[in-house]
Amino acid sequence: MAHWLVDLSTWRARRTLNRDNQLGILVDNTVLSHATTHETAWISTERAGSGSQTIDSGYAARIAVHPANSNDRDYHHIRQLPGLISLYRQGLIQLHTSAELQAEQFRKPAGLFRGYGYCDHNLFSSVKLESIDGYVFPDLGPKWMNLPNAGDQQRRRLEARAASDPEYASLVDVLGPSNSQDAWHIRTAEQNGLFCFLTMDYQLLKNLEAQKGAKRIKALQTRVMAPSELGQHIGLFPIPPHILSYAEASFPVRSDLAWPDGKRKGRKRR
Repeated sequence: MAHWLVDLSTWRARRTLNRDNQLGILVDNTVLSHATTHETAWISTERAGSGSQTIDSGYAARIAVHPANSNDRDYHHIRQLPGLISLYRQGLIQLHTSAELQAEQFRKPAGLFRGYGYCDHNLFSSVKLESIDGYVFPDLGPKWMNLPNAGDQQRRRLEARAASDPEYASLVDVLGPSNSQDAWHIRTAEQNGLFCFLTMDYQLLKNLEAQKGAKRIKALQTRVMAPSELGQHIGLFPIPPHILSYAEASFPVRSDLAWPDGKRKGRKRR
């Protein structure tokens, strides 16, 4: 029933999208991180024992990150993701990652993008994002080799690309050197003819809005969009992720509960 409702939310988008000319979307890591809509919580039942010896009894269960009535900005965008993934499964859009986006993931805890707990659920858990431009691997070795860390290696790669790609260099000039990674992701989407770079990096979106009059931004051959913008553009109806509480679940689920502050807890579960 839940997946049927998600598919139903895409009916308007299905009328306009074309399988023979699929929209290509580069998915930012910020979207993957926010796509963990449920986490593992400890549900306390009672304190058993006598005297000074007591045990906090309970069980682990899946609960939602955001309350169903949340007005949180993240939640506003997250509600578009189930429909986007449904369109991907129907062959109407393409979802991609990239070499440098994967390089960024390499430096972060895997749980940030997949969930840390056994009961966690990430909307992209069953989606295999193919890289649009191959792969890069950091040079690793023992300390005595004195190799630069993975972050420094990525920074050097981007500096070399700025020297050889004037279109990328001009993006860095507009967005600033501190946004060189984001500029490369935008350039990657542009180079590969993708419709947009999908992100929940609000600072990047604010920066682009402030620079929208710049010649390079006006000439961009791709778009930079938040999920709600993309959903509105193609005609998606927002879907609260609570209806997917039981997705792939073989363990207790408390669909009536959510973290009160609507924030992921990561490894801090109680």
